[in-house]
Amino acid sequence: MKRGTFFVLVFLGAVLVAAEQGFSQTVPIVNFRNRGAQYQIGDENEVLIQVNIWGFVRMPGQYLVPSDTDLISLISFAGGPTEDADITKVKLVRTIHLGSDGADEKKKIYEFNVKKFLETGDKSLNPQLMPNDTVIIKGSTVHLISRMLEFASKLTFIAQIYFWISVAKRY
Repeated sequence: MKRGTFFVLVFLGAVLVAAEQGFSQTVPIVNFRNRGAQYQIGDENEVLIQVNIWGFVRMPGQYLVPSDTDLISLISFAGGPTEDADITKVKLVRTIHLGSDGADEKKKIYEFNVKKFLETGDKSLNPQLMPNDTVIIKGSTVHLISRMLEFASKLTFIAQIYFWISVAKRY
């Protein structure tokens, strides 16, 4: 294989990956400053807490929600799960402060079966959220397999281009 052909194939692969990821994605700039305690009060004089939701929901991000918000409500605020979401293993990452000064902290990870909650109504599967909780909803196995097949398809396309280039050079 000639060096030029190899670089053309690598370039085409990079273009396909970049097109899939999207050139227009922007990353917000966050300025973290050492601030004192801040409280947000909602429209109905309720204390609001800051929570995060990541993964396979329609509108992932950081939300200010009433302090009595539960897991299902947060997922609903975020537009609900996408079709590719695995709601049988929803993770909740919680920071637990140890000691009175708050200097020691420990991350605790819980896993909840939201599908089972929707089927049974078991309230133990729908916890109340705490400030700075992060909820993570991963993609389903079907989604993962679909992504792998899509990647294999792109590799096959690149190999096919290489084949046609090598055939064209013979004639």
